Amino acid sequence: MKDLVGSDRVAMVEAARLLSSDTSTTARLLELLATEARVETRHAILHSLTWHSAPETWGLMVRILEDRGEDPKVRGQAAEGLAYMFPETATGTDAFEAGVKALLDASKDPSPEVRYCAAFALGAAGHPPLAPVLKALLEDSTPVPGWVGTVGDAAARALETFDQDCAKRRQRGP
Repeated sequence: MKDLVGSDRVAMVEAARLLSSDTSTTARLLELLATEARVETRHAILHSLTWHSAPETWGLMVRILEDRGEDPKVRGQAAEGLAYMFPETATGTDAFEAGVKALLDASKDPSPEVRYCAAFALGAAGHPPLAPVLKALLEDSTPVPGWVGTVGDAAARALETFDQDCAKRRQRGP
């Protein structure tokens, strides 16, 4: 844990990677996130929490994504966290609707990184009414530093598996 909140970026990334597979650290990571202000550290903590896919982090991910005062890198990580939890979140629930609303807003965000991650998460939602939003994002040719390609490329990749994600959601039921 000390490497996660330290100043060595390489050690921080490695700590986040290791902690991402240890769900017993969820509560402690949430405590650290509540007091941490540094962008790189917040991003690393959220990266770990993303892979925990803990339902209790859903609301937190939504709030961070909606917070325009939060750094785009951290907001993008929150969108990714939602993407990995969508399969276990029932359609029509308050949580599902809050996540979709936050991602729809994020798809229009000034930050290309936030839009890029929102495209990924909207695709992972596997919710047919979101297809037009993803198709509209195909037109966004903004490059995203640190990521592969443009916002439109992220939307295209999301659409490649969208039908499968929708079918999985239908099989699971609402």
